[in-house]
Amino acid sequence: MKLELVNEPLKVIQSTIIVDLEDTMITIGKRSRMFPVVDTRSYETLGFYIIGEIYLGADTIVNTAKGAVGEAIEKLSREAFVKYSNVDLSNTKSDDINEKDFRNIELKAYRNFERLHKSEFTSHGNLILNGNRLSWPDRLDTLDFFTYLFEPEEFILIKDNESLIALSKDDREVIVCDKKKNTYVEVSKKDGVRVSNNNGEIIRAGSTNGLTINGKNLNEIISGALRPIQNMFSGRKF
Repeated sequence: MKLELVNEPLKVIQSTIIVDLEDTMITIGKRSRMFPVVDTRSYETLGFYIIGEIYLGADTIVNTAKGAVGEAIEKLSREAFVKYSNVDLSNTKSDDINEKDFRNIELKAYRNFERLHKSEFTSHGNLILNGNRLSWPDRLDTLDFFTYLFEPEEFILIKDNESLIALSKDDREVIVCDKKKNTYVEVSKKDGVRVSNNNGEIIRAGSTNGLTINGKNLNEIISGALRPIQNMFSGRKF
């Protein structure tokens, strides 16, 4: 799949919630711009590159036999890519932007996505939990929801079925939350590894070596989740 930014921007006329899922929400502010991102083969719109005021909220809390584990995630951003099939565009209108300004925006967008090739998200070692296999689709269009926040910090949230993966580069933190199985895994530079299962048992470790998540190490999980968007943009090399 090759994707392309299109010079057909939409301007937000009032602050609005464009994604409202059971555990994930995105709100963007007035005068923000949304640029369609399309599959160059089918010209199907798969998402939007957004510039403006962007708020992401996600509920990664799971309920175990001994109570709730995890916490809500709140992030503010100025630039983001959002992939979701039912983005609410009711509070937007068509906007015009000259070709020179669009090329500057397009250049920055492609450079933002180029960061994925140099990402340090997968540098946390090996992590494995339980015995069941967790897999992520190889195609972007099969993901339920995906967002990549670029500015002022890099942050990725991926949703598929009952699972959420959150990756914060600046905080060097990875969260794998499976609400169907009520498992919660957090890996951070500050606190090391914390694994919580459905029974409310918490395992702590100084490193990720020797632990498993559903039969896969952490690098495999993250690289599988990111695979749909690597090499996604066509016609640009940096």
